[in-house]
Amino acid sequence: MTALPWLPDLEQCTQLPISRIALDRRLTMLSEHDSEQLSKIEAVFNPIIDQHISLTDKDFITQWKATVQQVESPRMLALINDQMELKTLLAALRCRAGGLEDPSQFYGAGRWVQLIKKHWFEPGFGLDRVCPQLLQLQRLMAKEKPMLVEDYYNQQLWTRLRQAEHCVQFSFEALACFVLRWSIAERCLRYDGDKAVDTFNRSRSALLDRSGLNQQLLQGNR
Repeated sequence: MTALPWLPDLEQCTQLPISRIALDRRLTMLSEHDSEQLSKIEAVFNPIIDQHISLTDKDFITQWKATVQQVESPRMLALINDQMELKTLLAALRCRAGGLEDPSQFYGAGRWVQLIKKHWFEPGFGLDRVCPQLLQLQRLMAKEKPMLVEDYYNQQLWTRLRQAEHCVQFSFEALACFVLRWSIAERCLRYDGDKAVDTFNRSRSALLDRSGLNQQLLQGNR
């Protein structure tokens, strides 16, 4: 595996140790196969919002699953699925808080989707005992500060990636985990609080438009 610089813990990372240009230059040492695999892993971990904002949740999940099926590493697949389950849980909390009352209109991925739909109107979706992150997410969302939720989400991903990286040092998986951690650090360093609020509001509005809830609200105001 190509040598990579030290990347400190997320809360201590005040400056990136390597630019993306320099990182990409080192990644050219990968084989064509590994390079393609890394691109797919990055695509499912870090989808570009502007490329997906017009998709329905159902179509997004379909595309996501199609890309995930092309990832070959079992360890990276486990990390990808863990990330999507956390993202699904967060999306469910946001959708319900946004007024979505029909759980059949909610789409996600992972073990908890059907349980979330079945227990849509229960505070913890019936997951209180099996999902330790749930209570903290609810507490942070109650503060109505999207940055706090985003910080917690990023820290959860960072911790899992760092643990996996330690387990598979000097391997393709370790390099992939480093690249994903680099992307989290880069995103956090350039993150703008106002942009976070705007992104959340745009995503929620798009969801409401797709679910038909906006039409119901408009009818109720007539």
